[in-house]
Amino acid sequence: MKAFIRSSIAICLGSIFLSACQLSADSSREVNPTKTRSLKDTLKAAQNGEYRPPNATEIQEAEALFRRTFQGEQSQALQTAWQTQGFTMRTLTVGNTAFTVVQEDDNKRTGRGFYVFRQTDALPIMLQAPHSFNDEYTGQIVRRLLLEGHYKAAGWNTVSRHQADMAHLNNTLFQAFGRAFAKQYSTGTIVQLHGFAQGKRKSAKGKTADMILSATTRSPSQRLLEMGNCFKSQLTGFVVRIYPNKISELGGTTNRNAKDLRARRFNSFLHVELSKALREKLRNDKPVRQKLSVCLQ
Repeated sequence: MKAFIRSSIAICLGSIFLSACQLSADSSREVNPTKTRSLKDTLKAAQNGEYRPPNATEIQEAEALFRRTFQGEQSQALQTAWQTQGFTMRTLTVGNTAFTVVQEDDNKRTGRGFYVFRQTDALPIMLQAPHSFNDEYTGQIVRRLLLEGHYKAAGWNTVSRHQADMAHLNNTLFQAFGRAFAKQYSTGTIVQLHGFAQGKRKSAKGKTADMILSATTRSPSQRLLEMGNCFKSQLTGFVVRIYPNKISELGGTTNRNAKDLRARRFNSFLHVELSKALREKLRNDKPVRQKLSVCLQ
């Protein structure tokens, strides 16, 4: 009888130990991947809401969380920290590629944006679509470039620019996203896509341009000039002009994201204006998107 009791106690203690070990393992488990929804559907579902400006503390905390996410952290602790900020963090697997998605909770949508990070095999390049509602197709183009290329991350606005213009507002989580990238990848590049109507341009050069490329300054770098030449050679049939050398409008000189980054000594911000014809081509034609990526990457 005593032997039976000792055996039972040993079994119970062993079970408790295994449960504790399992609990410990669960606490450090990575964010579970899911294939339940495509990136297209996930992004669409995350849009809309009423914009509420974040306070300074929220921006600072979000920047720190973005930085950890850029560093590849996939811990339960980071997921919980994002939840505290009103965001859901999860892994979305598309084909054989895993992405980390950071999006607002359904009941806490206040226009803070939608963010995706490539987990592996990524180049230090970020894509942004701050006017995806109004600059037609720019959001779709960014999404397809991200899935097809090796871009590290991408960000989209989630409310209309009429509510909150992510390219011309200071103190946003969209800015915090860019700051975190700049800190993590000081020699990286941020590419922001915009759309324009040729018929509304003031100059003849504006009315005939398909791409206006700018660093948002009046002194384009050698790198920008070389990239412009690459676009000219790759995007045959489309007119590429570099601001301010070949065109005097749509240079993005009032872009708050670019100004904020320059103040932090990050100067690799690329402002890309696209005509509707080129946007339609980039939206529908994968080989043309690949040509764009040849120059960006």
